[in-house]
Amino acid sequence: MCCWPRHCRLLNQSLLHFRVNAGLTASYTKLKPRDNKGKLSVKAITNSRFLDGVGNVASNSLYDLALGPADSKEVCATCSQNFNNCPGHFGHIELPLPVYNPLFFDKLYLLIGGSCLVCHTLTCPRPAVHLLIQQLTLVDHGAMQEVYQLEQVLNQHLEENPKATGCEIESVLRDFTESILTAQTHCVFQIKHLVEKKSTLINDFWRTHMKARKCPHCRSGKSTVRREHNSKLIVTMPSGAQIPERTVHRFVFLYLNKPNTGFLLKCLFSGLEAGENVFLPDLFFLELLVVPPCRYRPINRLGDQMFTNGHTVNLQAVMKDCVTIRKLLALMAGEKVPQETEVSEPADQTFLAGIMGLTLEDKLYNTWVHLQSHVNIVFDSDMDKLMTEKYPGIRQVLEKKDGLFRKHMMGKRVDYAARSVICPDMYIGTNEIGIPMVFATKLTYPQPVTPWNVKELRQAVLNGPNVHPGASMVINEDGRKTILSTTDPAQREAVAKQLLTPSQGPQKMSMKIVYRHIKNGDVMLLNRQPTLHRPSIQAHSARILPGEKVLRLHYANCKAYNADFDGDEMNAHFPQSELGRAEAYHLVSTHRQYLVPKDGKPLAGLIQDHMVSGTRMTIRGCFFSRDQYTELVYRGLTDRVGRVKLLPPAILKPQQLWTGKQVVSTLLLNVIPENAVPLNLVGKSKIPSKAWVQVPPRAAPGYKADSMCDSQVLIRQGELLLGVLDKAHYGSSAYGLVHCCYELYGGETSGKLLSCLARLFTAYLQLYRGFTLGVEDILVKPGANKQRKKIIKQSLNIGTKAAFNLPSNVDQSEARGRWQDAHLNPDQRDFTMADHKFKEMANQVNNDINKVCMPVGLHTSFPDNNLQLMVQSGAKGSTVNTMQISCLLGQIELEGRRPPLMPSGKFLPCFQPYDPSPGAGGFVSGRFLTGIKPQVHTHTHLLTVHTVIWRIFYITI
Repeated sequence: MCCWPRHCRLLNQSLLHFRVNAGLTASYTKLKPRDNKGKLSVKAITNSRFLDGVGNVASNSLYDLALGPADSKEVCATCSQNFNNCPGHFGHIELPLPVYNPLFFDKLYLLIGGSCLVCHTLTCPRPAVHLLIQQLTLVDHGAMQEVYQLEQVLNQHLEENPKATGCEIESVLRDFTESILTAQTHCVFQIKHLVEKKSTLINDFWRTHMKARKCPHCRSGKSTVRREHNSKLIVTMPSGAQIPERTVHRFVFLYLNKPNTGFLLKCLFSGLEAGENVFLPDLFFLELLVVPPCRYRPINRLGDQMFTNGHTVNLQAVMKDCVTIRKLLALMAGEKVPQETEVSEPADQTFLAGIMGLTLEDKLYNTWVHLQSHVNIVFDSDMDKLMTEKYPGIRQVLEKKDGLFRKHMMGKRVDYAARSVICPDMYIGTNEIGIPMVFATKLTYPQPVTPWNVKELRQAVLNGPNVHPGASMVINEDGRKTILSTTDPAQREAVAKQLLTPSQGPQKMSMKIVYRHIKNGDVMLLNRQPTLHRPSIQAHSARILPGEKVLRLHYANCKAYNADFDGDEMNAHFPQSELGRAEAYHLVSTHRQYLVPKDGKPLAGLIQDHMVSGTRMTIRGCFFSRDQYTELVYRGLTDRVGRVKLLPPAILKPQQLWTGKQVVSTLLLNVIPENAVPLNLVGKSKIPSKAWVQVPPRAAPGYKADSMCDSQVLIRQGELLLGVLDKAHYGSSAYGLVHCCYELYGGETSGKLLSCLARLFTAYLQLYRGFTLGVEDILVKPGANKQRKKIIKQSLNIGTKAAFNLPSNVDQSEARGRWQDAHLNPDQRDFTMADHKFKEMANQVNNDINKVCMPVGLHTSFPDNNLQLMVQSGAKGSTVNTMQISCLLGQIELEGRRPPLMPSGKFLPCFQPYDPSPGAGGFVSGRFLTGIKPQVHTHTHLLTVHTVIWRIFYITI
């Protein structure tokens, strides 16, 4: 900091005050210290003590009554209101010396670091400046694609005109931008990706173009700027001399007020502009510090003891530093030490003993830095890393779990809510939630009584609180509440008869209100914690399920809530107003939450058993009789009102038969709105075309493998003509059947389709085709198993010889010696190379075995193999799982490498030192079908322990 204050009072500093309203809600207000401070502040705070000699609130202190009462026993001295009615008033502390504004200290550091302190200009080239300004203009108007084109326009112009001037470049870029903006007619809002792009462009500009070693304008060397503890800036010139901070202040004043820099700074620091091409440099400094009202800094009492609020303690520390600086300035000016008007103190210099420094200038400098640190703590206590005893700043009061919003203002336990374990139910709709009767008789809704619903509400009152659908309470027009008795039917009957009879006396409402039980169709908000994204809270229609004890949730919503059914619990909230119900029905409904906001991909979809059932049902050769066809259609369309459209049979003689594809087509035609155009879709299933090939095809002209199998899906006029439906079409996958219905017909149609398909596939599994896994699904043919054993036997002879390129007739001891020399050599390149070759050979053996056994070597081939059907359709598992069951486990790896050798040269104690066999290096030729050896378990266990130990070691470092 500067030693002489008169050199730093170059600006009419203004303060960007942190205004605290209604419980420290952050907003920013400009306050001119000499012109407009009376509009915000009611009193200057000058006394650092809280109480006077007799225990009353001291005048001009941080708890002055002019700032508002601190408790219910006091009256405000400004507005003469009590604690409940006074909104609170601001005060201010006048700082004897200006300090850096903590909110903009980082931006000031970036600005000075990217500028020349000789000619007071930015060190970036002119083309980069004009490019950034035009790019930010395009981003503000939502032209994201044109932002990248603008850079291409600049590069092309510079290639054609290498000596182009700044004005020419500016003209070319401005013409391109204006042409884009003229053609754009729609309004653009500041959505997330636009704001992120704008921030990225500015950050790239600072990182790329503000690191020049020499100023391109005056050719002087680049100065080095370093910040120390967020309290001061240290500027070192190329010659090695350090610039005093008063020069930094003067530079900010001279540079930021130049007329040709305001337009750029408005783009770099958005929100700080004061007008067209005008940028206020005084926003980077503070001369006044706002004091919040007393009610937001309450005094905590515990018995007869009082404890001061932490924010008040931080402000008190600032005031003590201000008093010390004023005394030092008075001593340096040769004047008498000023006395505080409220408390008289002797005019001595004993206070100098506690200040670091040899001279008065050094003591003033250190106190000034101390003042900056205390001002930083007022805003953010984390900005000062040296002070150990400090109270939370304004940022800490607001942020994180213990902050004002999450701790005090966010809802915790609320009324009209329920919480229970969730269970799956595929027979309810995807937009429904099954409510047990114990919740249905406790959750109520305030329903106004009208001539149109009086009959229903009268019956609810007669039923009482314990019979559903009933009611628990009635509120009269005058506000009186009548609790319905559970044992007195006469009382409930008397209340029911008077629902439309106006009450006597003054009336607060125009009609009675009955708190009725929740019923079918009422909307409820479902939430599963943690609430990580928007679809973690969705609106469902209630469906009362007598006899149930838990909440019932459809399978299709599991991904949105990240829920499973191993004991998960969910919260159900019942909105209590018509506005809340309307918003839930039309904004938060599951039909409106089909696409995730993050990337626009589908969320809802069927899972597991439904995948297998749908694949089996739509495969070729699946036929149903008339009774079976109508039974399945009825099971899928149980909630449809009106006539059901049916399709003619696919086979007429000798018996009428319908295919599984026709059953799905019937559901699709009845779900699509009547006046809508039927669906036409060309797509692919998740099952690849090669999975359907059991015998190599014969050569034929014009043959296409994809067109002759069920991996190609074709829907015309709402009928499934070709292909198998699997996870790619009714799972949570993009561009499938359900996704297309959502885009064409809306969320309600896609939700109905998922509900109908879930009931249909469940009925098919229960009635006609159960699903289970057997031993024959994992067995391998004898011929394939013989080849598998042959490959494993051959792999035992490779190892160190192949790793070091040794001939096959070399003695085994020589190969071990080469392996030992590579391990003990300080230069580990040979060892690493040999280990890499070991791994390559093990992977080659793994691939050879898998080609022999999968899939042609299996005892039962796809689609009759239920395990392969489950994996290929996307129901569960992966190809790696099937290989480890039927083929081999393969090479065990840790962080992409084989298990490490011990100092003794062994991978495990059960092997010989420098054993060249693949099994000693973690290659497991066993499989889960026939069992694995104990060494494999030891390998796996040691690798797990090794991984945990190394992770703990890295974290400790």
